[in-house]
Amino acid sequence: MGMWVIPALITGILLVAVSYYMSYGVMKNVRKRAAATDTPISKVVRDHPIAMNPIIIMYVIFGLFTGIMIFYYWSVYGY
Repeated sequence: MGMWVIPALITGILLVAVSYYMSYGVMKNVRKRAAATDTPISKVVRDHPIAMNPIIIMYVIFGLFTGIMIFYYWSVYGY
């Protein structure tokens, strides 16, 4: 087992948890909107349509994890 197994597992679990939570929230809003004929779109989503997008949030978490790995190896081994 390498030293990145545990951080990779934690990052993977975090990705799955955030994606599930955000997808569940989106589906809840879709069901609510389907029940009512004219439910307005919330101000947060209207002003920032990508703010609640689970795929973009996954890319951000993955980018942070990768950045931490790159920074670690750069600080240990130099350029």
